[in-house]
Amino acid sequence: MISYIFKTILCSGLLYLIFILFLEKEKMHRFNRFYLLFSIAFSFAVPLLVFKTNTPVIPVSKIINTIPDNFNNIIYQPASPSINETNYFPIFLWIFYVAITVFLLYRFFKNILVIFFKIQNARTIPYFDAKLVLTHDNLIPHSFLKYIFIDKKDFEKKTIEKEILTHELAHTKQKHTIDILLIELLLVFVWFNPFLYLYKRSIKLNHEFLADENVVNTFRDTHRYQHLLLNKVRQANSLLLSSPFNYLITKKRLIMLTKSTSVRVSILKKIALIPFFAATAFIFSTNAIAQNTSKVTQQEQEQQQKDSTPNAIVGISPGSTRSGVSKELLNEYQSIIHKYKTDKNPAQYFFQKITPTDKNRMERIYTQMSKKQQKMQTVTFIKPPLPLPRITPTKAQMESFKNLAIYRVWINKKKVSNTILNNYTNTDFSQVFVSILYGAAKTNVNYLLQVDLMTKDYYQKYYDDKIANKDKDNMLFISDVSIKKMKGFK
Repeated sequence: MISYIFKTILCSGLLYLIFILFLEKEKMHRFNRFYLLFSIAFSFAVPLLVFKTNTPVIPVSKIINTIPDNFNNIIYQPASPSINETNYFPIFLWIFYVAITVFLLYRFFKNILVIFFKIQNARTIPYFDAKLVLTHDNLIPHSFLKYIFIDKKDFEKKTIEKEILTHELAHTKQKHTIDILLIELLLVFVWFNPFLYLYKRSIKLNHEFLADENVVNTFRDTHRYQHLLLNKVRQANSLLLSSPFNYLITKKRLIMLTKSTSVRVSILKKIALIPFFAATAFIFSTNAIAQNTSKVTQQEQEQQQKDSTPNAIVGISPGSTRSGVSKELLNEYQSIIHKYKTDKNPAQYFFQKITPTDKNRMERIYTQMSKKQQKMQTVTFIKPPLPLPRITPTKAQMESFKNLAIYRVWINKKKVSNTILNNYTNTDFSQVFVSILYGAAKTNVNYLLQVDLMTKDYYQKYYDDKIANKDKDNMLFISDVSIKKMKGFK
């Protein structure tokens, strides 16, 4: 999700930059309207595209059982967090997002209701394909859907210029309000994308260009219309979802009225956008890797035949009696793996993030593979390891575990104070396991070793559960060689 959000923001920003540099100042307003709306939709859709590329399989070369046989074996592993510890930051972010979104959604519908309330409480007059809404707001004319809001006194005095009414009529005929409603509704849910606010501004400005073009084509007097715009520039429109006059917008409109773009330039710029969109789709899409079993080297095949260790450890009998699965199922197996590719610690991230549905599907395919197909997989399934052996720490070891400069203690998978060991004797425990911190696990800690202790009752339950489930659930496994070589698991 985080990757998708960042890709969407970057893609929308890049497409908007292209608009500003090459299209905004050109007099091809209908195409620009399409470009702006299409760019928004494109930036949300392209990260969902998946392009598959073939790569040779990397066979599992070796699986090492790292379960200790006695207390003296020390496994290098990150510190185990307390199972009671909860990361509240993602929860806070969701609460913050929902709160902002609910507020914006409320404001969105409130503004629409205010407009329809004005329509219901005002006199309306048919005007071509639109309706004039006579108000007492003393505002310049503005439009919303098929309604044109004008001041009642100005209408009765007949002081509203035909050019202004024609301008607003163009907004209603070309359905500009739909564009604004769409971008406003999108901002309710994607308010954190800064480029969408720039899109909204450009869409509104382009609407003004389109309406101005309609006025000039109708009355054929550009100079008069420019003076008319200057006379209106000081008046303001406070409605959120309508098209306002202001100085900066009016200045750009005056300039655009005198500009022209040749047909040749227009066509060339449109054609130039095709390879740009293709490149953008490639950059921001998802690149899925489908393994090609036909590219396994002869040397790797010979090594697989010599190495019998994976077969002994995998220990899944269905694969040894089956002829194998189809290429489509092998590709499906690899596509599931690469859904979770990341620059983070591969094994830890993969095991934490894979969904039960994907895991079960992978296990089902794996157990139907032939022995040869199983040996070529980077991510495999192995039988659950045997329970840790029963080990009672000595009295001397119990005393040493109280040293805060060296040890931190976990009892029954919960982090505790080292001094709590004063309440126990060595015979209260049936299992002890010591691990050395390494890598990122050593950051911001002032100890060297982690001690995991199990009380007698806890160990007995752990042991019984392990034995009862030893033939039920196979465990996902990523080989050491695969971790180093497989793309996306660096």
